[in-house]
Amino acid sequence: MPGISEAHVKAATKPLPAGKAAYDVNDGKTGLVLRVGRRGAKWAWRTEFHERTIRLTLGDVSFLTLTQARALAGAAMEQLRDRSGRVDDAWLQRELVARHLIEPPPPEPEPSRNVVADIYARIQADSRWTFAQARERYLAEVKRTKRPDTWNDYRVILHAPELARFEGTKVFTISVETFAKAIAEVHAKGTERRAEKIADTLRPMWTWLGSKAVTLESGVKAGVMRDLRAPERSRDEEGDREGDENGHGTYVPPVAELGRILAVCRAGVMHPVVAAAIELMILTAQRRRTIVNARRKDFVVEGDVLVWKIPPAFRKTARKRGLKRSHDLPLKGAARAAVERMLQRNVPSQWLFAGRRPQKAGDDVTHINVSALNHNVRIMPAVQASPHDFRRGFTTHAQELLGVEF
Repeated sequence: MPGISEAHVKAATKPLPAGKAAYDVNDGKTGLVLRVGRRGAKWAWRTEFHERTIRLTLGDVSFLTLTQARALAGAAMEQLRDRSGRVDDAWLQRELVARHLIEPPPPEPEPSRNVVADIYARIQADSRWTFAQARERYLAEVKRTKRPDTWNDYRVILHAPELARFEGTKVFTISVETFAKAIAEVHAKGTERRAEKIADTLRPMWTWLGSKAVTLESGVKAGVMRDLRAPERSRDEEGDREGDENGHGTYVPPVAELGRILAVCRAGVMHPVVAAAIELMILTAQRRRTIVNARRKDFVVEGDVLVWKIPPAFRKTARKRGLKRSHDLPLKGAARAAVERMLQRNVPSQWLFAGRRPQKAGDDVTHINVSALNHNVRIMPAVQASPHDFRRGFTTHAQELLGVEF
């Protein structure tokens, strides 16, 4: 292909004769094209790349000489071949500036303090919810739909000091990166479980805020916090001896240690309600929350047997499986005696293990807190086990000593 010559350029500067159609002149491998039409002549660049045609208008023939246009076309081809960037109008402008063919654009002015203040003022004046407002509305929804313990756990976490900085912040302006940084700071202090709980509480809150029912009031888009997670836990060379909220641990308390705990509960040195709760937890192998959520009406005498009808809402496995029936647990001996001592107490409460004070000022008095069980076991002399270890001890000894299969 002969390519474009100065004669082609000279002819292109003249108006097209009447009746003659527009035409292109190609410059071979450079991709340069001289396009001649009724409205004048322009330089263009065109090439095929990965079965895709790329086109770019370089400028008028009165603006660029053949040499300059050919140099630009060559640079575009090299840019594409080296895959060092896109060939587009922004690239062309940078090239023209670098070749001193046009003046560089003026720098964009930095926003003045007044502009920033105006933007902040508009955000603050927006009627959509702040974090504090969104939290209270979300907790009201949790209280309506979830167990009281779940509501209380969420309330404690969402009022954590680490989240206080967001109180007046509009929730639609909070990014997942902002929360991730705050959670990472909690994690870095060594409170890794707390960092996980904050993330695990904020995620469902933001799912609700992004739901169709409330998104107009919150301004939150669906899925914003879907990937919010705490950093991975630090490696523990010695293992997790104490276990965590889900009961993950390794310690199996010996039979003698479980007996020592029962003896302390019956020695009269503890509050009778807490002592009975710990005793029932060991004798029935139930979880802490199932114990503290026991209600007086859940205990029914059938024939000569006292039966504990545990609702599915207070059983972790039943909630996961969606079971609707109660779990009927017959109680005899010491377990029945512990329950009957509580039933005989003259207290105006629906709870078997009624609390003495509200968990937070202004709340109703409900049942004892699960932390009371942990604390009282922790201070028992010569006891290493925590309440998380009781069920592990029960199943281990039942299998090894009694041959019970689980």
